[in-house]
Amino acid sequence: MNRSSEQQTHMVKATILIRVREGILDPQGQAVLQVLHDMGENEVQDVRIGKIVEILLPESVASSGKIDTWCAGFLANPLVESFEIRSIEPVLRSSVGA
Repeated sequence: MNRSSEQQTHMVKATILIRVREGILDPQGQAVLQVLHDMGENEVQDVRIGKIVEILLPESVASSGKIDTWCAGFLANPLVESFEIRSIEPVLRSSVGA
């Protein structure tokens, strides 16, 4: 019998949202806010710019807590940014060479 599904590595995609912390100046957000106001969109009160990081990794690594370590260590600058792991979802991958 070929490799069973238990022996195969199950991959997941972690989606992480990184934002400028509240109270920290966000120059990009302020620039976008100014453009919106210049366009007459004065009802917009604030704009904050962030980034999304997507990481494809084995499920076993995702469940080990390493993602939090990566975020706090180098993906986000803890002095000015906060992070939130938005989702960890299974990825269906076809077998290579099957």
